[in-house]
Amino acid sequence: MQFVTHRFTCELLDDKWAAEAAALYQDEKVMRLIGTPLTKAESERVTSGFIEANRQPWPTQKVWVITCNYTKAFCGIQMLRKHTHKNSAEIGIMLARKMNGKGAAREAMGALVDYGISHVNLDRIVAQFQIRHLATRRLVTQLGFVKKNDSLSMGSKSELTTYTFERLCN
Repeated sequence: MQFVTHRFTCELLDDKWAAEAAALYQDEKVMRLIGTPLTKAESERVTSGFIEANRQPWPTQKVWVITCNYTKAFCGIQMLRKHTHKNSAEIGIMLARKMNGKGAAREAMGALVDYGISHVNLDRIVAQFQIRHLATRRLVTQLGFVKKNDSLSMGSKSELTTYTFERLCN
């Protein structure tokens, strides 16, 4: 389950990149519009869960590490969480700080959308994020996602919005 873009290789997260992936969840700036940063122990448990899920067959969650084709450096992670009752999945991405503002999210997540449609045979991909996360809204809009009228209040002060990408039927 690997795919390659012009600048990046996306392969299933494994132990080799566990520390870098866990560090994303501890980084206050990375987490600022996602949630409270995790402790080292919490982030390591989350990452271990991702690696274990990657060993399981679909339908489940898969997490890919994004690495630079030129430097082989860690650039972030992205995931698809397949819904068991539908031919759809939720998508998400977290980039290392050094990748912000460089078009990395558009390139890597665009490739994951293509992968989900063509290799996993998804009909629908859903991106859900905080309303105030403007960069994510720009990203999903550029990738062809359309806003749905189902904003949620999660009982806390976080409000979520949902954008959906649907396969075009020929």
